[in-house]
Amino acid sequence: MAIQGEEYLRADGSNPYKDWFDSLDAQAAAKVVTAKLRLELGNTASVKWFAGIGEYVIDWGPGYRIYLARDGEALILLLGGGTKRRRQKDIDAAKALHAEYKARIKTLATERKKSGEPMALTRNYKQTVLERVERDPQFATALLDEAATLFLSGEPETARVILRDLVNATIGFEQLAQVTAKPSKSLHRMLPPRGNPSMDNLAAIFGAVRHWLKVAFEVHSVEAT
Repeated sequence: MAIQGEEYLRADGSNPYKDWFDSLDAQAAAKVVTAKLRLELGNTASVKWFAGIGEYVIDWGPGYRIYLARDGEALILLLGGGTKRRRQKDIDAAKALHAEYKARIKTLATERKKSGEPMALTRNYKQTVLERVERDPQFATALLDEAATLFLSGEPETARVILRDLVNATIGFEQLAQVTAKPSKSLHRMLPPRGNPSMDNLAAIFGAVRHWLKVAFEVHSVEAT
């Protein structure tokens, strides 16, 4: 079952998850995007649950963690992140944010009566990814490297979604269609999780994005977690 990831927005408009994500270097941020996409595709094997909070463990670097909570069957609420070193402080902060979110959910009906439209409680995490791709070429390059690595490591579903999101944030499908001489609709059908592009088409898409970003690849073999 597909899962939607949403970042929690506090009453003052701050976004703890985004603040943490934007503080990461480009390669670490790309690893975090991969972890979130695995969640979106229903892979929760790396999540440990306790006291209503989920801890997604990324077995890379200093042991990054993503802290989250469920709201129903298809929504994951992203609360923040951290590393193994300060794990307990990060867990305590996530618990407090989750409690705050649940309390605010209960007041939504009242807010709606008073102001007509209550303040948004969440926003889609892909908006944060898109914004960083647009302003941070190193992050965009790290995502392209991550997609290539995932393809070669036997995780094509996640790789296709990363590549699709990169195309949307950079060259765009209409421009990609011109560069590759492939219909835009056909390119769209190649890059969902269950898409099945040929190796020639895949190479053409990677080449177009790489040329747009003016970069070469750095591919590393990794195990799916």
